Amino acid sequence: MPVRARAEAATPARSAVAYNAGSLSVAREHGIPHVEVADGADCGWTSHPDPDKAARPVRTVEDAAQWPLAHARCARTFGLRPDGEQASV
Repeated sequence: MPVRARAEAATPARSAVAYNAGSLSVAREHGIPHVEVADGADCGWTSHPDPDKAARPVRTVEDAAQWPLAHARCARTFGLRPDGEQASV
């Protein structure tokens, strides 16, 4: 793989991991134990084919920290959920 292609794939992924780590840090600082995951409808929790889908579930901060992204160019973000309940659609 050419260096440019690696850089183009790695830079957004590192930025997304840093952004999600910041969200989780704020959750921990404020004692918020859960986050709601925003991700693509077909994106799995650990990879695209994972049947455990990552669009809108409520997860613990610890679980979210284990999987801040599922793949390169992943669009995953975390919203703080102090109530720990699933949002209504």
